[in-house]
Amino acid sequence: MSIFQNTYFIVPRNGNYDLFEDLNLKSFLEEEGLFDDDLFWEGLNYKYEKYKDYLMNIFEVGDSWSKKVKIFGNNDTNCLKLFVEEGFILSVSFRVNFKTDYAEFLRQVIEFCKINDYLVVDNKLDVLSLDFETINYNIINSTAFKRFNDFFTDG
Repeated sequence: MSIFQNTYFIVPRNGNYDLFEDLNLKSFLEEEGLFDDDLFWEGLNYKYEKYKDYLMNIFEVGDSWSKKVKIFGNNDTNCLKLFVEEGFILSVSFRVNFKTDYAEFLRQVIEFCKINDYLVVDNKLDVLSLDFETINYNIINSTAFKRFNDFFTDG
């Protein structure tokens, strides 16, 4: 990931675990320190085809390096990524690029989450409210955004 970007996870509100805003998911870290977000999708059988048309109407279809990774948006800037296996969604994330005007993209992601009862999880594994101001505040106060600003103000 570039210093110009920050990635967020999207997980179902209900399913294998019942989640809510302001919850922290650090207990789901693997031994290696990685967040295992597929635990939230596993066995729920969310079919990719159910979401495909909606996503194609909202976002441009991006180029992917794998048939299992579906990209909506531009892979180099703002994009929504779905990891799909045998037609079922196993993981969803999105990223924003600080060098772009990502506001409309973020609003569309939030709307997608609201429609489908999904939640946004940040890099500290906090579950965020599905509110533009809240998530944007999280973005501009993230470690990644601070590093981005430091890079351009100190350099």
